[in-house]
Amino acid sequence: MSGTEPVRVGVDLGQGGCRAVARYGRSTGHAETPGFWTGDVDARIADAVAGALADLGPVPGAAVLVGVGMTGLNGQPPAIDGLRARLHALGRHGRLRVADDSVTAYLGALGPVPGAVVAAGTGVVALAADATGRTARSDGWGADLGDRGSGHWIGRTAIRLALQDRDRAAPGRLADAVFAAWGPVETLPARWRADPPTPERIADFAGTVAELARTGDDGARRIWQRAGQLLAESVVGALRRAGLGASPVPVAGTGGVFHAADLLLPSFTAALRAGAPAARPVPAAGDPLAGALALTDGSRDPSPFTGLIVQSDIEAKAEH
Repeated sequence: MSGTEPVRVGVDLGQGGCRAVARYGRSTGHAETPGFWTGDVDARIADAVAGALADLGPVPGAAVLVGVGMTGLNGQPPAIDGLRARLHALGRHGRLRVADDSVTAYLGALGPVPGAVVAAGTGVVALAADATGRTARSDGWGADLGDRGSGHWIGRTAIRLALQDRDRAAPGRLADAVFAAWGPVETLPARWRADPPTPERIADFAGTVAELARTGDDGARRIWQRAGQLLAESVVGALRRAGLGASPVPVAGTGGVFHAADLLLPSFTAALRAGAPAARPVPAAGDPLAGALALTDGSRDPSPFTGLIVQSDIEAKAEH
């Protein structure tokens, strides 16, 4: 790379959207593109990088350092040759680092220190790490197999509860909200089969469930309470598998579900203390996009995640 200060670009690819931030000195550029479920993931990421760089403005001759946190990897190393080629096609040179979104959520929330982070948005994944590089994931199985306590889980659970209430001849405000959002109950199964909603669309309904919980709906409140318990269970499992079940390490929650802290944190904190009494609940210092940007720092991968990050020069073939 040249002696010119590089442009740093962080990208957070989630199920519901892809966000990018570009930084050069005191200047910042931002961009958003559709998320994981919209087709070509490499194209979504490259479009976000291009948009953030365009918003930043021209920086002649500067190398570009790109850090990406991706959903959908399920803890497996990413294949990055396609993305590297797309970035090279933008006329850029520099370095690309890609990791599972659990890693970037962790780096954004805690930085490279021992502890655990649970990221809960449309989906959910928990990651624990000790000082030696030992890591353990929990959940992250996707909407059909897991994602317990996620936005999708909250939305789906609310819909199911509303249908149960209707069958018991006891529909309330939650059922009214479900049918207002999803249409007549009589044709709901047929419409659901013909045009299945994406996980992020179901997750969007979690916001309505939160509003109902705050205005006294008992069913909605219990759903959020249970979500907090499930998220804590995932964290506790990750801590134990990483050998940290009895360690006084920090634990943070991040992602859109944690924006409803008033509904989530009481049950989350209680369940965490019951399962890992030595753990210290702390607020997240930053979000997964900040963690993706952190991947661009330095010449070495952030410890303790060296084995979970794939790196390549943008002009070269990928290498671990």
